[in-house]
Amino acid sequence: MASTDCLQMNKSEMFAKIRESLSVEKRLHTENLLECKDDLLFCWDSKQSCLLTLNWRAAMTMGLDQIKFQTLVPSIPFSFEVERVVASIEGSLLALAGPKGICIMEMPRRWGANGQFMDGKSRITCRTSNLDGHFFANNPHLELRQLRWHPASPTDSHLLVLLSDNTIRVYDNASLRHVWQVGPIPLKNDGNLNPSTVYALGEAAVDFDIAPAVNVAEMQVNTTNTTINKDQSVLMNSTRLNQNTNKTVIGETKASSNKLPEKIEWPIIILRENGNIYVLMSGLDTDRPRLQGPITITPSTVDNYGLDSCSILVIPSLPPTLVIAETNGKLHHALFLEAENAEDSFNEVDDSLIIHPCEWTVHVLETVELELGLPKDDVNQPYFCPIHLKRDFINELRYFAYHNTGLHVITVNFIGELQRFLESEVDSDITSLSTPSHAEYLVCTKIDTGDNVNAVLGFVLLQMPSCIVLLLASGQVITLKLVIDAKLLSDSQSKSKDDTAQQKLDDPNQNQLDQLLLGPSFVDHIRNILKRSVTQPILSLDKSTNPSPQECYELLTQAIEVLRSQYLKRHELVKAEFAKRIHTIKLCREQQKQDIADLESEREEIRDKAHKLAERFEELSDKQEVLTKICQDLMRQANTCLPSNSLAEKEFAQEVERINKLTKNMTNALQKCKESINKQSYHIAKYQENSKKKTFELPETQERTIKEILLQMTAEIDGQIKEVKRISKIVGI
Repeated sequence: MASTDCLQMNKSEMFAKIRESLSVEKRLHTENLLECKDDLLFCWDSKQSCLLTLNWRAAMTMGLDQIKFQTLVPSIPFSFEVERVVASIEGSLLALAGPKGICIMEMPRRWGANGQFMDGKSRITCRTSNLDGHFFANNPHLELRQLRWHPASPTDSHLLVLLSDNTIRVYDNASLRHVWQVGPIPLKNDGNLNPSTVYALGEAAVDFDIAPAVNVAEMQVNTTNTTINKDQSVLMNSTRLNQNTNKTVIGETKASSNKLPEKIEWPIIILRENGNIYVLMSGLDTDRPRLQGPITITPSTVDNYGLDSCSILVIPSLPPTLVIAETNGKLHHALFLEAENAEDSFNEVDDSLIIHPCEWTVHVLETVELELGLPKDDVNQPYFCPIHLKRDFINELRYFAYHNTGLHVITVNFIGELQRFLESEVDSDITSLSTPSHAEYLVCTKIDTGDNVNAVLGFVLLQMPSCIVLLLASGQVITLKLVIDAKLLSDSQSKSKDDTAQQKLDDPNQNQLDQLLLGPSFVDHIRNILKRSVTQPILSLDKSTNPSPQECYELLTQAIEVLRSQYLKRHELVKAEFAKRIHTIKLCREQQKQDIADLESEREEIRDKAHKLAERFEELSDKQEVLTKICQDLMRQANTCLPSNSLAEKEFAQEVERINKLTKNMTNALQKCKESINKQSYHIAKYQENSKKKTFELPETQERTIKEILLQMTAEIDGQIKEVKRISKIVGI
């Protein structure tokens, strides 16, 4: 288990809950209940009808027991069974889809130390919108075939949905924007027939993908217009791929007198069950897109391509690469090229549709056949199952194919050769590229057409580190680490060795420390010392020959001589080399200690200087504040003395000066009053102390006179205090 679960996901609580939900009902066909966006891993819980999410990067760093999973509950209930979980380009929305319906769930905000939703809240109710719920309820024969988020959506909310009635419905958030017919209109049925029988044989659209954008010239509508000539060499020289926004400008149309401003269109490549490929040229706001097809596929073969096709994938190479999968395990790798001349296509099944001249062609370069499960005893009964394709965003030369019997990784080698072809100036035939691709069977499950199918229920690709997470119908989670590109890894290793050898030749006077850092050189030196020209064989004497003691002695002497000359002596030399090496390392260590001590003393000096500079800075700052205040006073005085001042300003300044003088006089008078009060309080206190010792009684007339005097003085003091306060308010003190 440890070898197939490098991230220890089987031990997490989230997948334990998923296993419990999977045990309720068996899932017998491939689904995609897993999704990953950046550092968040999503998984659908069919038992509780909720979405479980885990910050897998934080869990790998801090431990699965420290980071708990979160439960995202839809705000509205829905009755259909979820089989697909697809995140939008920016990760703000999540599509929950099944054959009978689709919902859009808005992701909550993220904050907190662990990068979780709403600081790690265990259960969160998310706003959910049910797309065309009544439409699916009123048309029970309809099924969802494929859905993809549009890469050019400015709000990250445009969703394209392919239905079994050969229509693509375009949604923006919860509103329906467009309905594009991409195939023949289905026939009416009486409810007893299988829905698949109401279509023309093999003409049902089974999958679609969005190719890189192109700049096209919007030509004026003219019934006499002929096809536009385009040159394939212009395609190769003018195409530039922008991998960050997944937008490619393919070709440049020739200028004409009736050309209007250019616009961007996205070729939507549609695959039908019989292998026919159609292209729908449309933008986000296109009401009537241009449907082209069926596209000519070259080279032509007797058995054709994709007699039972199931999925298609666009790799945004230069030019784009198409991968067409069949249910028997065949994968066709083709180039999506611009045709030399736009040609009218004819298909009697599409009489009800407006088919425009086809401006594209598909050239198949190779076919890779996958092994679906382990080989069976009965080779005459091949196994068939739908193949699901997924791009590898880390390495564009690689993609993944998962199905009921496991997971394959396919490396398309000719994409790198295409890049070299475009960079070279030598003219050659692009269709002659035939570098074979190879497929690697990463995970293989058991083939069983009964109820024991261990299908893949979820597959995601993690980044940094590069890993894959696979959820099987049995509940087992498989996590494997991936090498970004083994070829590049081997090339980098050989390149580093060559660079090291060249450095030795170019700079023979390297210092001793650099020589110590070159570990492999010392190892090679020891290996050369221990290399022997003679090997001591194992001594084995045949008892039937009965050798003499002299022969035994000679054999023993020879063996001892070989051991002394070829083994012991060389080991002594190695011992001396090790001693020399250890002595050199000790010298380097002592030198490093001395350097560290010097650096420590220098750091202390710098710290003291910094402290002194800080104190000096504080002093200068205080002086600067004082000087600033002085300058402000001088500026104010200078402004008052200017002859240009108005009469009102001069009068106001004089009034302020008069009030300041009056305030100072009042303050002095108040101070004198306070001193008188203090003196009287002192005498009163002293009198009270003396009165305790001896009681004096004044005549009634004197007592009344003293009280009147005191009351008069108190009234005068109160009046002065009020006057001082009034003046203070006027001055603003």
